[in-house]
Amino acid sequence: MTKYVRPSYEELEARIEADLAAMPAVLRVPLSQSWARGNHSAHGHLDWIADQCSPLTCELERLYDWAALYNVPRLDATYAIGFVLATGTIETPLLAGTQLRGQSNGLDYAVLEAVQLTANPTPVHVRCLTTGTEGNLIAGQVLTLIDPVPGCSNTLTIDGNGITGGAPDELVDDWRARVCDEWQVVVTDGARSGRPADYRFWARSAHPSVTTALVQLHTLGLGTVIVRPICNGLADRLPTQAILDAIAAKLATVAPATADWRVVAPLKRQVVIGIDLLPTADTAQNRAAITAAENAAVLAETSETAVLGLAEIDAAAATVTTQYTRLYPLADIAVAAGEVLVLSPIEWA
Repeated sequence: MTKYVRPSYEELEARIEADLAAMPAVLRVPLSQSWARGNHSAHGHLDWIADQCSPLTCELERLYDWAALYNVPRLDATYAIGFVLATGTIETPLLAGTQLRGQSNGLDYAVLEAVQLTANPTPVHVRCLTTGTEGNLIAGQVLTLIDPVPGCSNTLTIDGNGITGGAPDELVDDWRARVCDEWQVVVTDGARSGRPADYRFWARSAHPSVTTALVQLHTLGLGTVIVRPICNGLADRLPTQAILDAIAAKLATVAPATADWRVVAPLKRQVVIGIDLLPTADTAQNRAAITAAENAAVLAETSETAVLGLAEIDAAAATVTTQYTRLYPLADIAVAAGEVLVLSPIEWA
């Protein structure tokens, strides 16, 4: 089938002028130019209409229509959530809605459930009041009570799991890919029924940080499903507890009723690469570029049977410079069940 190609203004003008060859030039030229402008606009509108006929090419406003048709809403930004440890007088109440402020990011957080302080540091469930990654904080950082609570220390320390799960709105390209994925499944299979690809889709639909997921069938017995989300944008590609909880909540509503599923983090398989750059090529810029290229090669491996080949490692380094020697690894790196490849800091000779 011949692809529609929009004619240029010059082509339209030449065609029309040829059609008006019998007319005097004093009329033929301005008429052909005027007619060509009108036709060029009409062809432009036809070009736009053609793009809107598929979620692959439509503009953002039409993508919302396609997404509504196939029930694939865009994932909104999420709130960071976690636990902080409160200390103070025993039985002092810390009520739901009490607000705290992050010392490092200046964002406000709210207590989700009321607690009473105990003799030991008391876990307090909090959520950031602002969506996005800025609300994520690591273990050991401090939140401060905005309004002091008598009997409770003014500073609360984030527990070992951190405050996590905050993410921005889903990228349009990622959303478009999910819409097209669902469109293809509906057209070819009719519905999602619990195949491995379905669990990967459901995981991606649960939280904007999820890139894909490993799906292991029957590992814990006949009919069991283990879903291991991969988050390429997070540290070590591993999901946080907030992301695991979001996926579990999603699967509870869409997975087959008879499925025995579990959502857990992947196992890390460290990729250790040693590189010896020649003195003339051993620059900070080259080291940074090679690290980025090798990391991109590792992040591209997302399947249950992923293998990072030596040829891929060498090809990544060669995009920066050929003046190097790979010291290790000496063999392809294949994942075991449930593992995801994670790049360790490159070791430079």
